[in-house]
Amino acid sequence: MENTVNANIQITLYGKPIELNLPLPAEPVKPMRILPVLQTITNTFVDTAVEVFVSKDEQISCKVGCDACCYQPVPLAEPEVYQIAKLVEDMPESRQAEIKKKFADTCEKLEKIDWFNRMENIFIESTSSRKEEIRKLALEYLAEKIACPFLENKSCSIHQYRPLSCREFLVTSPAENCQNPTSENIKHVDLKFKVSDIVRGLWKSENLPNTSFVTMIYALEWAKKHPENFAEKSGGDWLGEFFGSLK
Repeated sequence: MENTVNANIQITLYGKPIELNLPLPAEPVKPMRILPVLQTITNTFVDTAVEVFVSKDEQISCKVGCDACCYQPVPLAEPEVYQIAKLVEDMPESRQAEIKKKFADTCEKLEKIDWFNRMENIFIESTSSRKEEIRKLALEYLAEKIACPFLENKSCSIHQYRPLSCREFLVTSPAENCQNPTSENIKHVDLKFKVSDIVRGLWKSENLPNTSFVTMIYALEWAKKHPENFAEKSGGDWLGEFFGSLK
């Protein structure tokens, strides 16, 4: 059985006091082991933002049965890539084969339009218009109507383990607008502190020299090409790095 220690974290977020009681591994671990803790933190940060920034006249459009955002490219931090790959590898053989085929078929489709290379080149060239170019590629991805491999019956089949950025994507604008999003028709819940952004910038290896993320649809292929080589640290050290980066 894993030895754990309890971390009591008290912070103020968006003007509201927050207390987090987090069980952390006492022994050195890879950052993938800390992802469940970060998922808990993300959920708390998002809930707090909803409480503070969503008015009584608004409501969150994202709910069970809405899959509008499940056709977008999902950016993963490097530890999340290995988590997704392991999640698939741990599935029963028949289920694993089904999911792997969905990943492979979609990657083949995107490679035919050179989508991955064009995304990578955006970071290699380091242009001032990077954000806009990424947005255009994201819209192109959306236009291909590519469903997340884990989407089943309009629901996330790995909801408990879904990526950090998926947890942070909440809108109060009509759900149907997410099918053709623009700055005018989408109203996001304001998140000053995005755990996904922090983790992508904080924990990456030389496997990601030019960018800070891997698009989820490429996770299985990417993990196969880039064996994980993270150092091990105690849960307290990993969490200290995370909260030390909050400014």
